[in-house]
Amino acid sequence: MAKATKKDRGDSGETRKIVLHEKAFAHLTRGMYRSPASAIRELISNAWDANAHTVNIRTGYPHFVEMTITDDGDGFDKEEFLRIVEGGLGNSEKRLRDEIAPSGRPLIGRLGVGMFGIAQICGSFVIISKPKTGAPFKARIRLYSLLKEELDKKESILVHRDTEGEDGFLTIDVGEYELLKFDPDEIDGTGTRIVADVMHPVFSRTFREAVKLKNGVPHRSWKDAIIKQVKKHHSLQEIGEYFRLMWEISASVPIPYFDDTAIPQGHIKKFQDDLLQQEFHVFVDGIELFKPVWLKGNPNGYTVVKIPEISDTPYNRRISFSGYIAVQEGKQLQPDEMRGIMIRVKGVGIGLYDPSLLDYRFNEGPRTRWVTGEIYVTEGLEDALNVDRDSFNRFHPQYKFLQAEIHDLLRSKVFPSVYAKLSKRSTEKAETRSTERSEALTQAVRETFTAKTRKSATNEAGIAVRSIVINDVEQDVEIAAEKAEDLDTKKTNKQLAASILTIFDLASLQKSKAEMRKAFMEALLKLLREW
Repeated sequence: MAKATKKDRGDSGETRKIVLHEKAFAHLTRGMYRSPASAIRELISNAWDANAHTVNIRTGYPHFVEMTITDDGDGFDKEEFLRIVEGGLGNSEKRLRDEIAPSGRPLIGRLGVGMFGIAQICGSFVIISKPKTGAPFKARIRLYSLLKEELDKKESILVHRDTEGEDGFLTIDVGEYELLKFDPDEIDGTGTRIVADVMHPVFSRTFREAVKLKNGVPHRSWKDAIIKQVKKHHSLQEIGEYFRLMWEISASVPIPYFDDTAIPQGHIKKFQDDLLQQEFHVFVDGIELFKPVWLKGNPNGYTVVKIPEISDTPYNRRISFSGYIAVQEGKQLQPDEMRGIMIRVKGVGIGLYDPSLLDYRFNEGPRTRWVTGEIYVTEGLEDALNVDRDSFNRFHPQYKFLQAEIHDLLRSKVFPSVYAKLSKRSTEKAETRSTERSEALTQAVRETFTAKTRKSATNEAGIAVRSIVINDVEQDVEIAAEKAEDLDTKKTNKQLAASILTIFDLASLQKSKAEMRKAFMEALLKLLREW
């Protein structure tokens, strides 16, 4: 092949097209998702777009040699399937036709790429679909296991040039399909089923090991699992991949919360009402999933800040969102995966919770581990999604706008509210503790020196005075020898030091040194037991 000349490459000032090699796209059919749950999420999104009300996922527990995903949606026909596998992979027109499905749901899936995402956990699968209109079908899909290595060769037998048309284009062989005989009884009504029956060994082995872990298998109730198992662990790593799969699916897909009180102060009621109206349910091995959000039971309470509807058009690109930020005061959230901000685009979680709080640049110390929140983006931000749909281009103008709004809210309202409540609670605790310790001192003095002490007034210095019997003579004695705040010691030690001095002064009134030491030791030990 002749070497390209400067003329061939374009002269100075000449505008020419930039071409991305189409081999790059074929790599996306393998390994484009962060986890198995992310790949399954795309199939659930397709079911949502197909107006499904129920998605049933069977993992093949406990052996995990076959996984089945079945929905009761509208399905798609043989013609659409053939269009996808014969050159339309990743080129679905459904997003171009309309952003809203006939059911009124916002379109969120990617028919084509999403369907092939299951390749992350299996090498072959069967797809069956029975549509409302058009021909039903059943097909076996086999994907090439060494696709990346083959495509990276300079000349690959999998790459073909379509010579029809003026420009022509590349096509990539990523696998093979075989149409099978369709049995109407395989699907009740309409819908789609994917049967992954050639699972990757590593996937099956990892999940089998996970179910052997103590607490590695959830309760039959997902709510019980979250409250009694998940919240007791620092990380989902401790309870294995099987649990993680369920948790990540429940965190990312547009399913309801347990109820509208899952977040204190009712800030998710509107979101819950919207989700319930869609009547969309997801089951894994017979367990119905709900969002794994349950902020209850913290003795110090919660600070919850509502994010009202915010809309703007940065660089002429409209974005609209709302949500909440919640802080579990004084206690780190568990599991760690609940920490941070979850961004939902049209109801679907993008990645998981971001513990960096969208790269929040201020140091709030351990308090950032108390924060969780959800941002519901109803318009915009889709162009900021990276190809894996698990992360964002963080320099996209819409993302930067959202980030700035959330950071301003954290800085101006959320953390100041938390600090104010912490300060108030600290003051109240200190006052209560001081009262309790004063009572402990009084009790130690009463039990050691006499049974006839009675409360009296305070002197001019504000020091409590008791009428007490010492050496068989009743006399008034100052209980606080000195003001605690005047003592030159740490603040946390001041009241204790003052109380010890009081005991010493009372003990020094005894008749002998031996009686003084005995009384001092007895009263001091009684005090320390209650301190």
